[in-house]
Amino acid sequence: MEMSIREIRQQLPQLQAVLEKAQEIVITRHGKPLARIIPVTQIRKKPTHANLRALQPRHQVTSEVLIRTDRDER
Repeated sequence: MEMSIREIRQQLPQLQAVLEKAQEIVITRHGKPLARIIPVTQIRKKPTHANLRALQPRHQVTSEVLIRTDRDER
């Protein structure tokens, strides 16, 4: 939905209802897009260090062995 700045000022008390109906409002000035108003989405929580570590796959070979093998091949 496109609305001019004047229309936004007039609809300000009902802006929540307009947003629920349209899901997005493009504000225009002299017919050219100026800004976009969208509803706020739910903010995701930042994962903890433990959660990130749990997502990483476990390797069968330790890093010590991998580094030693790489060095020996050179």
